[in-house]
Amino acid sequence: MFKLTATALACALSLGIAGLAQAADPILIKFSHVVADNTPKGQGANLFKKLVEERLPGKVEVQVYPNSSLFGDGKE
Repeated sequence: MFKLTATALACALSLGIAGLAQAADPILIKFSHVVADNTPKGQGANLFKKLVEERLPGKVEVQVYPNSSLFGDGKE
């Protein structure tokens, strides 16, 4: 019985440690829009990036793609 309990405990601990390693990876948000950075939408996207990365340092990364550089409107 002790051997079974010890094995179950070891498995549970190893799964918990693996979960912590995955949680350390930052979340990546790709913010794509079709206008230039100097437009209201572009400025809003850059402000979103700034605020998210200030408030969640190391947890979330935001990449902004202006001018349809990642995905365009007509490609849906």
